[in-house]
Amino acid sequence: MGGAGGGGRAARALRLLLLLVLALAAVEYLFGSILDASPLRTYLYTPVYNATQSTIKASEKQPWPKLPLQNSTHNTPINNTLSQNNTLNMTRRNETELSTPILLTKIMEGIKNFVTTEDGVKFSEPSMPLCDAMPPDLGPVSVNKTEIELDWVEKKYPQVHRGGRYSPPNCTARHKVAIIVPYRDRQQHLAIFLNHMHPFLMKQQIEYGIFIVEQEGSSDFNRAKLMNVGFAESQKQKAGGWQCFIFHDIDLLPLDSRNLYSCPKQPRHMSASIDKLHFKLPYEDIFGGVSAMTLEQFTKVNGFSNKYWGWGGEDDDMFYRIKKMNYHIARYKMSIARYAMLDHKKSAPNPKRYQLLSQTSKTFQKDGLSTLEYDVVQVVQHHLYTHVLANVDERS
Repeated sequence: MGGAGGGGRAARALRLLLLLVLALAAVEYLFGSILDASPLRTYLYTPVYNATQSTIKASEKQPWPKLPLQNSTHNTPINNTLSQNNTLNMTRRNETELSTPILLTKIMEGIKNFVTTEDGVKFSEPSMPLCDAMPPDLGPVSVNKTEIELDWVEKKYPQVHRGGRYSPPNCTARHKVAIIVPYRDRQQHLAIFLNHMHPFLMKQQIEYGIFIVEQEGSSDFNRAKLMNVGFAESQKQKAGGWQCFIFHDIDLLPLDSRNLYSCPKQPRHMSASIDKLHFKLPYEDIFGGVSAMTLEQFTKVNGFSNKYWGWGGEDDDMFYRIKKMNYHIARYKMSIARYAMLDHKKSAPNPKRYQLLSQTSKTFQKDGLSTLEYDVVQVVQHHLYTHVLANVDERS
């Protein structure tokens, strides 16, 4: 309680000080020379130029009246002392008109940087410059598919914060990205995925978090619904929410860091060129594997369908949603959108997928984020990822 009271008093005192300075500046502006003889002028104003040199650039067309800096011969016979005083006053007035209120500027900058909390007043760190739009030293990367232990990987990458969160230390990230990974019974893949993805993403100078969304129970795997859950739960984990969402199969690893994990103006299909598919696009409308969508794009299409139980169909359903909302799919060129696929056992196909796909254009507004129902079993922040365990079974 005492800290909160002290913080409130400090904040009020700072506001009063600011009001006083602003009031004095207003008086100075309105009445001109009231503060001429005051020592306060020394602190309020500092000349921004050498009074013996011109401050007007040659390129400026409108001429400013030149004020004399030395007392010239006038008709009025005034002694040297008075002449010097007049010269000083004229010079001082000229400085005032063309000077910058340095103290006021600094105070306003200080106000922007301070925040009040219940524990008192603290000053935030100065904002850092934006990271490069295209970070340096990007290009092809190698993949290590060797089996490794998850506990060993968890001890790596100390620059990553708890929950799998990272922000560049020397610049302000241009992109805030949630990596959503649907998951079940793939612990060995998880270790390889985390070991590959963290250095890959850090090199791109983005702010990101990795969310592993696991389906509880023994029902058929519902990849699309888990991605909806990941979208909803990841937004709860970040103040202000994420701006960009990468929906990512755990068995796909990017092979080129120029494949930027960010969200353009159109939904982006990231994994266009996969090694086990001979680095060729299977068909033009594919949107599976790894895809990127902004917050606005994902909410406009109502997220993924919740009805695809088993393998296949949900990505084509998303393509229809994208097309229905007048978006189109963006891709990097095939030499950049390259991925390596980890070995895995293929799931049984969903026998209802074609029937569902035939209804997408009519039903997508009533099937997706707007009808999402699930139960969170637990949310655990590990070092390199946030684990969301959810029951997505249909409620009776």
